[in-house]
Amino acid sequence: MPSFLRFNQFYSTKTDTENDATTMSERKTTSAQTIVIISSLILLIVALGLQAGGVMSPSWQVVDIREFRATHHHGLWLDCTRPQLHLVKSQNKDDLPLHCTYKFDISATQIIDENIEDIDQNSAAGESEHHQFFGWHKFTLGFMLCAIVLAALSLLCGICAPCSSGFAVLYAILVAFTAFTATCGDAIFFFAAHRVDSRFVQGLVGTYEQVIGMAFYLHVAGTAISCLALIMAAISAYSLLQNNESDRHLPMREMAPLHEPRFARV
Repeated sequence: MPSFLRFNQFYSTKTDTENDATTMSERKTTSAQTIVIISSLILLIVALGLQAGGVMSPSWQVVDIREFRATHHHGLWLDCTRPQLHLVKSQNKDDLPLHCTYKFDISATQIIDENIEDIDQNSAAGESEHHQFFGWHKFTLGFMLCAIVLAALSLLCGICAPCSSGFAVLYAILVAFTAFTATCGDAIFFFAAHRVDSRFVQGLVGTYEQVIGMAFYLHVAGTAISCLALIMAAISAYSLLQNNESDRHLPMREMAPLHEPRFARV
């Protein structure tokens, strides 16, 4: 009888110690996973803001046409013109108004077509060509809008990711598509903007080179941050899946060795 009591005491003490250690380890792992997911969500929110700001801005291609005495900002869906500073001496450069038109505006498109037809007598005809809504504008804008929508869906799934491994995997997949579509949009614009017909603006007197504006770099920064969010989302999803796999396999109880001298009968 005393040996049986000693056996129970040994087994219960060891089991409690293992359970406490396992619980503490699971808590640390869960906390680390939650921190990684929250960090990924914060990065994704920052990336979403940068990408949305880049798409909304008209400063994708900027050219200073001296003979027109104006700076032209050619965006993906919006074109703006700002008069040069020396013409308006009473205002600061940042306070100068922008005169903008939409690329998909039908009335503006008709005016552009008329200017292009009268290219021999109209000095603005060469610059008007850059206000058209070309196919590469549509493809770039389509990829970037898809990236913004996917980023918003990713945020919704990411909020539930700490509670479920399924949501964590779905969150990582959506962030991957977000980074992919944003990268495709940036690549299309970069190569199209460096074509000769897109890069140079023909005026009446001279030819002017367009430079890539801040909107592009703003969107590229958002794309890079979304890639960092993807890495963190993938790590958290993998960790949650590993925890679920370990939970499915219940640990076998270790029996106390019966050959121990203290359990032997005297």
